[in-house]
Amino acid sequence: MGTDLTAILISSVFLGVGSVVAKFFPEASLMAGVFLVGLALVNITLYFVS
Repeated sequence: MGTDLTAILISSVFLGVGSVVAKFFPEASLMAGVFLVGLALVNITLYFVS
């Protein structure tokens, strides 16, 4: 259960940061993409770890 909570928390942080960057800095959409790809990688990593 602890790993699931950690995954949700980390995913929320990555998703929030990516959304904020995309909203306030449209020219930095590449950076937002990096955060969202990071979100996917964290989820996959935590899935295989647990």
